[in-house]
Amino acid sequence: MDHTEINNLVKSRRLYSGNDDDTYYNETLYGVACQNYTDPYLLFKLAIYGYYKSKYKWTQEQADWFIETQKENSVSWTDGAAEYYYDWGKGKNKVTEDYFHVPHLDHIIPSSLGERPDDRPENFRIRCRRLNENRGNTNSNKERRATIIDMFSDIDDKKEQQTLLKYLKNLIHS
Repeated sequence: MDHTEINNLVKSRRLYSGNDDDTYYNETLYGVACQNYTDPYLLFKLAIYGYYKSKYKWTQEQADWFIETQKENSVSWTDGAAEYYYDWGKGKNKVTEDYFHVPHLDHIIPSSLGERPDDRPENFRIRCRRLNENRGNTNSNKERRATIIDMFSDIDDKKEQQTLLKYLKNLIHS
């Protein structure tokens, strides 16, 4: 299935109507889902409250702050050529396991580079699974530059390289 088909499935998804912990984390969040089923950010919020809040030991205020500051970024991402809608669904609400559509919270400063992981919400951003895995522990500009050059040189199509360079130039000027 290509990304356009996945995007359409994500955008047209009908939420599962039953109380299922594999889908809604717990009964309380199922109740939240029932009361807010038209909220376009509902599945993102459920993932934060049902999984990440506990995983990173965030307070309610920290989880609320992350949702408020990241909800626009929670919808999709683009590589300049295509847009990929995130599938925040779980269980019976899950549409895809495609690495470009599965969202992850990514440590801005990788947890493996510090003495203690910095799990404050301010140290996270939303990335698709593929980008989060590819980034690894690159944290310095030198490492990022080397990674970008290495990956760019692997693109065989010169026209695709030019398209990418144009997109990157637009990012700088916006």
